[in-house]
Amino acid sequence: MQTDTVQTTRAAFLTRGARGGLALVAGGSLLALAEGRALGAPASDTDIAKLAATAELLAIDFYRKAIASKQFRGEELAYMGAALGNEQAHYKALAGVLGAEAPKWLRFTYPSGAFGSARAIAKLGQALETAFVGAYLGAVTALASNELKGVAAQIGANEAQHLAFQREIAAGRFAPAPAFPKALTAAQATKAVTPFLRA
Repeated sequence: MQTDTVQTTRAAFLTRGARGGLALVAGGSLLALAEGRALGAPASDTDIAKLAATAELLAIDFYRKAIASKQFRGEELAYMGAALGNEQAHYKALAGVLGAEAPKWLRFTYPSGAFGSARAIAKLGQALETAFVGAYLGAVTALASNELKGVAAQIGANEAQHLAFQREIAAGRFAPAPAFPKALTAAQATKAVTPFLRA
């Protein structure tokens, strides 16, 4: 399946030339997964913005499928729709920065039964949003541009709100958030996100 091309705010995570692969910034280098081989290169703000845009496309795809599952009603369904709008705005902003280099038409895959119940969807959403928050926290220190650092921080804050929502549905009750969310290394973020990317 194809997703929209929206670039913007998970603005700290895509790799130059990954061609549909997912790359993450780690310690001034880029760990890219593309066509099964790892590539190392200095990470530029463009590289980071590409990775962020890829993460946003995954989020857009997830929220669309969550809504289409018909597992949510009322306020929960309304929140899913609002979250989808947030992710689309994030991507649009990143795409505006990247122009022709923005990733698009990526395809994603999910575990069997991932959209079979509200609880299953929320557990998947919790895993994804945890990775997104951690990745954006890591991006804030990796980016050179102060303006992009601010964007990454704004997006990370928004993703944290989505994470809280998914956590509560997954737990079936109020679930307190950690005082200091963990910033993910490239290896951790890659491990969390790349299983959803399809060639």
